[in-house]
Amino acid sequence: MNIRKNHKQVSRVVGVVLVSLVALFVLIGIFYTPYDPNEMNSTLKNAAPTFSHPFGTDNFGRDILSRVMTGAKTTFFVAISTIIIGGGIGTFIGALTGYYGGLLDEIIMRVNDGIASFPSILLALIFVSVAGAGKYNVILALGIIFVPSFARVIRSEFIQYKEMDFVKNAKLMGARDFRVMFVHILPNTRPILLSSLTIGFNNAVLAEAGMSYLQLGVQPPDASLGRMLSEAQSFLFNAPWYALAPGFMIVITVLGFSLINES
Repeated sequence: MNIRKNHKQVSRVVGVVLVSLVALFVLIGIFYTPYDPNEMNSTLKNAAPTFSHPFGTDNFGRDILSRVMTGAKTTFFVAISTIIIGGGIGTFIGALTGYYGGLLDEIIMRVNDGIASFPSILLALIFVSVAGAGKYNVILALGIIFVPSFARVIRSEFIQYKEMDFVKNAKLMGARDFRVMFVHILPNTRPILLSSLTIGFNNAVLAEAGMSYLQLGVQPPDASLGRMLSEAQSFLFNAPWYALAPGFMIVITVLGFSLINES
C-alpha cells in the first residue's frame, strides 16, 4: 500500500515539475523570444546548435528555439481552446441528459454515440478538409469532436449523484433545477472532470500536432510543434536537431499531464 502511495506521490511531483517547466517555457515565449521566429538568414541554413542558437536553425536559417517557443504557444492555445469548447458544451449536455433522463437523454446520447463511433481524428480531418485548413478551423473541429467524451463522463456522474440525499434536500428547499445541477451536483464531479480535462488536453495537443503535421492545421509562416515536425522530416539526417526540439516538447507535455492524471 505504501509503495503504491509513494508511486503516486512521485508521479504527481514529476508531473507537476514537467508541466511547470513547459508552462514557464510557453509563458516566456509569450513576452520574449531570442529572435524573430520568422526571420530568415541564408547564411545559417541548418546550422548546428551553438551558444547563440541553442537548438540550431532550420532550412531557412530561422532560430529553432524561438520557433519552438512560438510553436508551443500556438499548440497550447489550440489545445486550451479545444478543451474550453468541447469540455464546456460536453459538460452542459452531460448535465442535462444525466439529470433529466427520459426521451431527451435517449435522443441526445444516440447522436452523441453516433459521433463517438467514428475515429475523432478522421472526423476532424474531414471537417478541416471541407472548411479549410487553419488554426481556428482546427479548434472548432476538435472542440466539436471532443464533446461526446465529456458528455458521456459527466452524464454518468449526474445519474449517480441526482439520487443522493443532498440533492433531494436541495429540491425540498425549493432550489431550481439549474441551481441543483450546477451548484450542488457539478462541484462533486470535480475529480473525474479534472481527470477528463487533463486527458483531453493531451489528446488535443497530439491531435493539433498530427493535423499540423499533415499541413491541415497551422499554416506557414506561423509555427506550431506539429508544423515544425512536418517541415523537419526532410532533414532528419543532416539536421536532426530540427525535429528533436519540437518532438521533445510534445513528449514532455504529454508525459507531464499523464503523470498528473495518473496520480
